[in-house]
Amino acid sequence: MKKFLKLTSFLFITVLVFNSCDKEQDLNEPQSVNKDVQQTNNKEVSSSTAAADPLAEALAGSAGARTITLQTNTLSCPGGLCTSYGVWSTGVYTVWFQMRFNSGFYWSRGGKCGYGILIGDQNTGGDPGWDGNGGSARFMWYCPNGSNSAKGSGAYLQPYVYYKDQPGQFGNDFGKKYYIQENVTYNCQISVKLNTGSSTNGYVKYYVNGTEILNQTIRWVTNDAKRNVNAVSLHTFRGGSQEYWKAPVTSSIYYPSASWDAL
Repeated sequence: MKKFLKLTSFLFITVLVFNSCDKEQDLNEPQSVNKDVQQTNNKEVSSSTAAADPLAEALAGSAGARTITLQTNTLSCPGGLCTSYGVWSTGVYTVWFQMRFNSGFYWSRGGKCGYGILIGDQNTGGDPGWDGNGGSARFMWYCPNGSNSAKGSGAYLQPYVYYKDQPGQFGNDFGKKYYIQENVTYNCQISVKLNTGSSTNGYVKYYVNGTEILNQTIRWVTNDAKRNVNAVSLHTFRGGSQEYWKAPVTSSIYYPSASWDAL
């Protein structure tokens, strides 16, 4: 039965999942925001896996090294890269990756970064998961005193999670942070376990350089038809939507490697 379910899941999968992209903002400054949908930029994607059979390819994968440049005075996906890799799991899923903010990185206020996990309707971009149909777990970097006229200091990574019981319209960071510097490579991990029924028996876990920064029980969805991990995302862009999220110079983030798998 288990093999049959996995095979059914694989047939449901396409090579890439149409990806939702953010125009998110500072939670302290409410503003009307639409959820922008961007197509996957296939020219930037290298979705390779050593797995020999199609079922394994639907569950696990890896990506080679890449550098993503953040453009000047630009927010959201057009200023960086938003793409996703089609996967499938109804249980536990984990993504591991390395990330480095290159020398001279202009923090500004912050943005989305790294690989993440998308669930059901893949809620992001100010579209909360309150209807119980989807969610997401990603990283963002944040710099409280940065702006489009100040590089800023004291930047940190934080969780950014959409789910059924999220307290606000935008992703929940659970008050967690991990301080970062430019030109340092960080080993990152996100793990999710889907809940069952309407129970809060799922979880989300975040690690940076082996340090657990979040371990939270969670109710991702309540709709059985949406109870699935269906994509691994790579979102790298500035924003927020206000002008102070922009930067007057280009900066880049380097991803030496990434891998993902269902357990």
